[in-house]
Amino acid sequence: MKQAERTEPKPLVRRLLLALAENPVIPAVRAPDETLEELLAGDHPAIFVLGGDVFKIVELCRRARRRPPVCINVDMVGGIASDASGLGFLSGRVDGIISTHRHVIEIAKQTELLTIQRLFAIDSSAVRRGMKLIRQADPDGVEILPGIVYPEIAAEYASILKPLTLAGGLVKDPQTVRAIVGAGAAGVSTSTATLWRSLDAEPASL
Repeated sequence: MKQAERTEPKPLVRRLLLALAENPVIPAVRAPDETLEELLAGDHPAIFVLGGDVFKIVELCRRARRRPPVCINVDMVGGIASDASGLGFLSGRVDGIISTHRHVIEIAKQTELLTIQRLFAIDSSAVRRGMKLIRQADPDGVEILPGIVYPEIAAEYASILKPLTLAGGLVKDPQTVRAIVGAGAAGVSTSTATLWRSLDAEPASL
């Protein structure tokens, strides 16, 4: 029974996968500024917030009437501890968290938060360690950085990667998005704003 509960995807995972099938690009912003405010009013699969003050992020989310799911990188966002109390505070205020740390993912899994584990593929040993952590923590999704290495990693570790596997970092043009999605990624995250706009206008162009 526990095994079935662990493998059954959360409703938000299913919703995000459907949205990414229509538009595979997730905007990534580094601060809760006017750019984030504009994105919250848009039609994006999700928004990743990679820095800034957590209370400003939460306030902008609270004020948005309708918004995409928001996931914050708790390793980089200031003002919140990555412990049970801090992650409990975030649950219900944002939709998910991103972290490289196994213990953070495991704590967040006790809440309603979507969990995305980041893996920095700087060399072969880092990838092997990251895959071991993914098996142990069992996050809802995985984000591989830099995104341009995703096709190679996917070919070797397809049995470990989640359906909600994303690529981020150094994704700056539509050709790179095509290559990553074509290799099996659910989508990409990027701070390149031109990709957000072009995909909003023509989501089928990729």
